[in-house]
Amino acid sequence: MILTIDIGGTNIKYGLCDELGNIQQKGEYPTLDTADKIVQSICDLPFEYTGIAISMPGIVNEDHSCAFITGKLAFLSNYPLKKQLEEIKGCKVTIENDGRCATWAELGFGNLINSKNALVVVLGTYIGMGIVIDHKVYEGSHVLAGEYSDAHMDTEKTFKNTMAAYFGKDGLERATGLTGKELFDHLDDEKVYEGLNQYCQNLAWMLSNIQLLLDVDTILIGGGISAQPKLIACIKENMKGLTQWFPTLEEPVIKACKFNNDANLLGALCYYKNNTENH
Repeated sequence: MILTIDIGGTNIKYGLCDELGNIQQKGEYPTLDTADKIVQSICDLPFEYTGIAISMPGIVNEDHSCAFITGKLAFLSNYPLKKQLEEIKGCKVTIENDGRCATWAELGFGNLINSKNALVVVLGTYIGMGIVIDHKVYEGSHVLAGEYSDAHMDTEKTFKNTMAAYFGKDGLERATGLTGKELFDHLDDEKVYEGLNQYCQNLAWMLSNIQLLLDVDTILIGGGISAQPKLIACIKENMKGLTQWFPTLEEPVIKACKFNNDANLLGALCYYKNNTENH
């Protein structure tokens, strides 16, 4: 059994998993305020396991031993989490970026099992991406592949021109005037529907540009909002409408991610398995 951990800004989720991705037990508790307390809380979980697989925010370093983190969890930045847990528990520990964990989960247990090249786009507070090339998660030369939130739409160096501002929570609310939880109950309002369609049209343009670069067979949409079939349908409709502008564009399969709430736990497990089997 593998203990999987998802460290978030508000809560730490945990799950005891077998190698087939079955979560036997799971739960969560509030994120503690120091790195040492978090380590101790993980060590105190009353389970028997042979390894620990961790999903955490931030830019993971090249040997996946720690991460650079800003904001609420800055106290974990560059903290030797892997080393500390391995020394205390005497078992293998792996760490992976939470954005890529969603991709690992789909590749190992979800909607990318039969995909060769794919893109996973997670629409949340910001926008996260995972890239799959030749059925492997692509990290890039500096473990930065998929860190798309900071990409800019033009030369003005402000947050409002970043991909995070356009396609994250703020962008959706600006386009529709409603939160993601509210808007799908108000699509009979013409203004709300037009706002959603404009949001999806902009997203389709962005995805089309990436498709010309990567030529993937599948694009998965994740995040809580992806559970709404109307969102996926709107993105697909707008992607289809763009083929007239991109005559060489091969339209990929577009659908929602299979996993949402447990994606990071399962993704951490998949990364652990891949790292263990190949080392």
